[in-house]
Amino acid sequence: MQRDMDAQFSLDHVPGLPAIFERRQQLADAALTRYTVHRKVPYADLPDHTLNIFPPEGARGPAPVQFFIHGGFWRSLDADLFSFLADGFVPFGAMLVVIDYPLMPATRMAGVVEACRNALAWTHENCARYGGDPDRLFISGNSAGGHLVAELADRSSLSKAGLPEDAVKGVTAISGIYDLEPVTRSFQDDSLNLTADEVAAFSPLNRVYDLAAPLIVTLGDDETEEFHRQSELFTRHCHQDRFPVSLLKVPRTNHITVLSEALAEPGNVLNQAVRRQMGMPA
Repeated sequence: MQRDMDAQFSLDHVPGLPAIFERRQQLADAALTRYTVHRKVPYADLPDHTLNIFPPEGARGPAPVQFFIHGGFWRSLDADLFSFLADGFVPFGAMLVVIDYPLMPATRMAGVVEACRNALAWTHENCARYGGDPDRLFISGNSAGGHLVAELADRSSLSKAGLPEDAVKGVTAISGIYDLEPVTRSFQDDSLNLTADEVAAFSPLNRVYDLAAPLIVTLGDDETEEFHRQSELFTRHCHQDRFPVSLLKVPRTNHITVLSEALAEPGNVLNQAVRRQMGMPA
């Protein structure tokens, strides 16, 4: 029933949600003030094709780069709101890049994925200008961004971006949606209007998948059953001998706090796992 799927893709079950959103905004505003940041750097000559670069602090030589794609069900939010992620990386000598991309339904899913590929290619080519190491490029994203990260981490996608097959050294897919079909049975599709062709082409869980780098699939332990189901299935779908694949359920976090209280928090198991993946002391 649609009512059941509506609940799976809603945040109505999260207690104290307005306060959580307020804290997220406060953390983002503070990070934009605390750190050096190059805002709205264009990665293509098109509207909404920009990114924010937080250069590393205290790095000795070129720094590893964490490239992040925000969520918002492909239709909302922006890079500035996720500036708080700098807390988990920049003070430890890593660069953070947070991208914006054109939103649905003004563009279609193919356009969203293509924009993210272009942003990744631009970062690979240009991050050295800001202190980053193009040979240590790691990607992450949450919710819709988790889906987009999964799209980028498929070896064929890197080829389409004109990147070497080993351009990405590690992947963290957070609270991702890896099968789009259930979304079409929820209220989220009222504005997305996903087509059958989009569902077929952009559901990494339902196609042959060629993982390009070590992968952490993660989500908050307090998230809905559908996010747990898809994360578990995607972990198994990606398992092979070439790269390690792991599933990490972060205790006492939900769809929002898995970022603000986990990925951005140096003492949290998720942040430490990602920094270990980057070859940084955790």
